[in-house]
Amino acid sequence: MIDFISGLLGSIIRLIYNLVGSNYLIALLIFTFLTKLILFPLMLKQLKSTASIQKIAPEDKKIREKYKDNPQKMNEEILKLYADNKVSPMAGCIVPIIQIPIIIAMFWVVKQPLTYISRLDNTQLVEYTQQYLQKDEVTEKEVKAYEINVAKEHPEIIDMNTVYGLNLGDSPKDAFAKDESKRVSKLTLIIPILSFLFAILSNKISQRNMKMTEEQAEMQKSMNLMMPLLSAYISYSWPLALGVYWLFGSILGIGQQLIMDKLMEEKDENSKNKGNKKTLFLGKGENND
Repeated sequence: MIDFISGLLGSIIRLIYNLVGSNYLIALLIFTFLTKLILFPLMLKQLKSTASIQKIAPEDKKIREKYKDNPQKMNEEILKLYADNKVSPMAGCIVPIIQIPIIIAMFWVVKQPLTYISRLDNTQLVEYTQQYLQKDEVTEKEVKAYEINVAKEHPEIIDMNTVYGLNLGDSPKDAFAKDESKRVSKLTLIIPILSFLFAILSNKISQRNMKMTEEQAEMQKSMNLMMPLLSAYISYSWPLALGVYWLFGSILGIGQQLIMDKLMEEKDENSKNKGNKKTLFLGKGENND
């Protein structure tokens, strides 16, 4: 399944890569933008669902306290509460469920660009790996392990070079490699640092209007640290291409969150105005009577 998704994503990136004049960096940025654009309607639906769940949270809490000794009755009442308010607790899970296989697939796309983006067959991969390792025979494990190194040496297949001598096949962790021949520019460390900072910013923006209980707030504190650290670790350990995808996705995600917040505010404002007009109309009716 992941191999299929990786192949699909790689083909899309290759198409964009060809359209933008063989610029891998631009292709990645456009690809990231397109994935965010496609998922935006689902993210908006997720935000609306979260807002609806927060509105009925006080009633949910009362039910849990009232029927804490009767789990079956409690579940029945909670389900009824959600049904009466037309709230789906699963709606908030749609985007993460879709994003997880995409993210996992992207790990392999950037690690094996010759396989998934350039679509080289196994015979070609073996030949290039033999040349790189200067060996007559190579194992399948070696072909996969050294594919990113082979790709970096063959820009005529896929050009991963960018400005300031950086290569999207470089891993920031190699900035501290003991072997000078494997050492990469310390400028690559900018990506994991920015990934960490933007992940923190993203958390703050997404949670600024959330109403949480003390328990939820305590749990969220741990997540607020874990997710930025995970973002930094992934961007640090894997090829720069994944870090760029991750970072740009976070930046776009912040923009999406601000847009969605604005849309939700306008919706709430319109609802209040309609409510006020209705109250005013009814009041006038009573006075006339």
